[in-house]
Amino acid sequence: MTKNSNYSILVNTTDSFEDCWIPFFTLFKKYWADYTDKIYLNTETKVFSFPGLNIISVQNNKLTPTENITWSQCLIKALESIEDNIVLYMQEDYFIKSNVKNKIIEEFVSMMNEKNIDCIHLTDQNTSGPFLPSTHTDLWLINKKAPYRVSCQAALWKRSVLLQYIRAYENPWQFEKYGTKRSQILDHKFYAVNRDKYILNKNEIIPYVFTGIIRGRWFEEVIELFEKNLITINFEKRGFVSNAIPKSLSFRVKRKIKAIPTELRSQLEIFRLQFYR
Repeated sequence: MTKNSNYSILVNTTDSFEDCWIPFFTLFKKYWADYTDKIYLNTETKVFSFPGLNIISVQNNKLTPTENITWSQCLIKALESIEDNIVLYMQEDYFIKSNVKNKIIEEFVSMMNEKNIDCIHLTDQNTSGPFLPSTHTDLWLINKKAPYRVSCQAALWKRSVLLQYIRAYENPWQFEKYGTKRSQILDHKFYAVNRDKYILNKNEIIPYVFTGIIRGRWFEEVIELFEKNLITINFEKRGFVSNAIPKSLSFRVKRKIKAIPTELRSQLEIFRLQFYR
């Protein structure tokens, strides 16, 4: 088994999304056969394996048996367990639907090891720009003022750089929001794939469903994909996002109030970075 270009894949998940693992890796094995290295599955307590794939179950909650750790704490611990310099970040409901352009990914990894590139977003489903000129025809440099410079969609990251953007107290949405604000201050180079060349549902580097589960329910797009690949799922356990009952106003207000301490903490840190770094 040969080593790819010095990177590992991290599939970020939780034990409560265990029903995604068999579909995810069934499709991964079929459509990403060129990848033969380590896949870190960021579980809490569970161990998962799949024939023909080198999956390492991180089991982060084993490290703190007395309490649950946050999404961000799990991600930090998973990254700290990885030895490679470059990590390809994915999530368990990014169901791959056709062949991955593995050669292009390996070329990007080589570029990151040789040049001043800290992150490459591999889809056109993150930032909307603006973009700046780049010396590579496949990549666009993301302007510092662009939204979602930091995103949870599929991306290649320098592991040490990604760790600089995660805060243990933030949830995924806060990580994207305040991570992007931190990226406007910290001096890292973020790139996106050429939007004129790599386009959703037309020409994708990693063609996958964006995203397979929304607010805890299945996104209907997965039905045809699973049927095509003989994947059987009991959709009734989660239901479909189109049938979800909207959260009440009181629930949404309480959720916003609960988030205020974290929002203030993150915003204060942005202020500190601006004036005291």
